Amino acid sequence: MIKKALIKSILLLTLLGLILSVLNPIFILKEGHRNKLYQGLYEHQGDSLDVVFLGSSHMINSFNPNILWDKYGFTSFNYGTGGEPIDVTYYLLKEVLKFHDNPIVVIDLYYLGLTDEYGNEEYVRYVLDNMKMSVNKIDAIFHTTPSHNRLSFLLPILKYHGRWKELSEQDFKFDVFSTYYAKGYSAGENIYGKNNTFSNHTKETAEIPPKAKLYLDKIIELSKEEGFELIFTLAPHDYNSTLEIPSWHPEPAKMFNQVAEIAEDNNIPFINYNNLFDDLDFDFKTDMYNAGHMNIWGSNKINAHFGEFLHNNYHLPDHRKK
Repeated sequence: MIKKALIKSILLLTLLGLILSVLNPIFILKEGHRNKLYQGLYEHQGDSLDVVFLGSSHMINSFNPNILWDKYGFTSFNYGTGGEPIDVTYYLLKEVLKFHDNPIVVIDLYYLGLTDEYGNEEYVRYVLDNMKMSVNKIDAIFHTTPSHNRLSFLLPILKYHGRWKELSEQDFKFDVFSTYYAKGYSAGENIYGKNNTFSNHTKETAEIPPKAKLYLDKIIELSKEEGFELIFTLAPHDYNSTLEIPSWHPEPAKMFNQVAEIAEDNNIPFINYNNLFDDLDFDFKTDMYNAGHMNIWGSNKINAHFGEFLHNNYHLPDHRKK
């Protein structure tokens, strides 16, 4: 009797699991980030990428894989997602490493400034809702989301079941390759038209928020364990643009000076583009989309610099050389 009941329970749970595995992808919001992650991870075809880019929206409009390929022969993909906290970046990096063997890993560190323990739920879902179930995803859920939200991250249908009235053909036949050519990159054409309000380029340092520091250290340690090259970047933005955000570091310039010291101690290049405006002929008024993000013209200047940096300091694998 007990054996039969156990078998029935296992069959029921298996059936429930199958049903949820079908329903969850249908009900999840079909944001552009889903295209990106599926395209760059689960639907990727061919050899491992030479370079992978991770970070928040500051990364999305920084590095254009098509430029790096056309001019320098590096294959790459931009995995940046809007509002991505550094702890989520860590787990997304671990997911990326499942599919790409020892790539050069480039991470924009803007979100080190977040002082809250957890990131905005909407932004965190851009990544976690679109990761396939695995030990890594479960680990990410339990470390990057508050306890009251974890069940809905494990079973997204609990969050999105109310969408049944608005489901469309796209939900059932989602085209993950609709943005294939961009390789995860995007930059707008708006011209900000305002000057950078920050001018206090101090050499003083300030502590990184505790959880952000923990995951910065974990990323550095992972690079040593896995043997991949690590590069830190910081995209151009007005440091004063975060002054009114209560959950943000009050002195980001000093914080990134601390990051520079940590990077140097670990032999990791840290390219802070906020310190290179003159070198790149970067005009904040015309090269920014808004106070926090570059437009396509500013991005082109960053890509030209970074492409040369890669070309001069890193070598393509033998199978990738032209």
